[in-house]
Amino acid sequence: MSKINMEILGLSQRFITESTSYTSLYVGRVLSQYKDLYKIATENCELTAEISGKLRFDVKKLSDYPTVGDFVMLDRNTDTSGNAIIHHILTRKSAFIRKGTGTSNDEQIVAAY
Repeated sequence: MSKINMEILGLSQRFITESTSYTSLYVGRVLSQYKDLYKIATENCELTAEISGKLRFDVKKLSDYPTVGDFVMLDRNTDTSGNAIIHHILTRKSAFIRKGTGTSNDEQIVAAY
């Protein structure tokens, strides 16, 4: 199995440095989202992930959830049984934001880097 070059996916030294604060977690990049599941690229493979209960509890608004383009910290970087768990979102450099749908005044992040 060949490794995925995370630098091609935008993994810069800034993200690498921030990721070292999270021991025993692995860096991944959100490729797509469908409802509560995320397709993530890691250095070893693409896998399906969901957010941890703690992250879900800490979310205050829609824009606090992971979105396409975010670098996240996961509990694994291989596609083993079950979904990987997203524990943290690394600091966004930029984001494409729109007003949330419906009557909510919440922001919705469409994509991030």
